[in-house]
Amino acid sequence: MNEEKLEKAMVALQKGDGNALADIYSLTNKGVFTFVLPILHDYQLAEDVMQDTYVSCYENISSYRPGTNPRNWLLTIAKNSALSKLRKRNREVSFDFDQEPSQGGVYYLGDIDSPTIKLANSVLAEDEFNIVMMYAIGGYKHKEIAEFLHMPIGTVTWKYATALKKLRKALSDEEAKYALRQQAQEN
Repeated sequence: MNEEKLEKAMVALQKGDGNALADIYSLTNKGVFTFVLPILHDYQLAEDVMQDTYVSCYENISSYRPGTNPRNWLLTIAKNSALSKLRKRNREVSFDFDQEPSQGGVYYLGDIDSPTIKLANSVLAEDEFNIVMMYAIGGYKHKEIAEFLHMPIGTVTWKYATALKKLRKALSDEEAKYALRQQAQEN
């Protein structure tokens, strides 16, 4: 249903209806953000890329071919924009001497203030984290995630299930630690 609405909005934008961009945005903004966040590892930069994606969508709508997958077309723009930002950022050399060095495989997600997301980021492999975020926050189906990440659907499903098991265990461990701290404070 949403795919049909998205297709209609893309075609309307192609025909010059500028208001259709608002429809495209409302149907895809959460998914686009969720898609680029794991690529960029930076909340603010992901917001910038998300906005750039819609500007680029508007400017390049003539290259969209009706009848193809509109979400994939938009995510391709988002991915290219994100990679471009990363290349630009990597060329800019700066170092904050007060900042702790990055620990291998774990990255900071900017201003996301969710203990569950931070826990997921610390216990899951990068591909598992991306799959969980795209499914849980972005609302994508496993089949769509498989297409976006160029993985077999079975691999995506398996990694998602594995990630959920890891998260359940980590949450259980955190609850146990919390209970011990509470008990220690009472004594």
